[in-house]
Amino acid sequence: MSTETRFKKGNSGNPGGRSPRVGPNGETLTELCRGKTVDCVNALYNIAMSVNAENKDRINAAFGLLDRGWGKPKESIDLDANVKGNALPVIQIVRYPDAAD
Repeated sequence: MSTETRFKKGNSGNPGGRSPRVGPNGETLTELCRGKTVDCVNALYNIAMSVNAENKDRINAAFGLLDRGWGKPKESIDLDANVKGNALPVIQIVRYPDAAD
């Protein structure tokens, strides 16, 4: 194998990396996706409300809409860490079921 085509150790063959512009007009992937937000929300809504869709698909679509509209549910934990002397800390994590608001 010829060493002429190999990159020197520590040097990238593409130091600038891939261009962040991917769209036909130079848009970033984020800009392209954000431009389709309304269409995606409508598609999820249609799946969630469709009586012909599988129940799992309706549930996933509904959760997707709710999570993005209201945020994911918060999980709460209590953390108790005790350090005595030079020993490693003892950590106890207790998870409580979600309280009804």
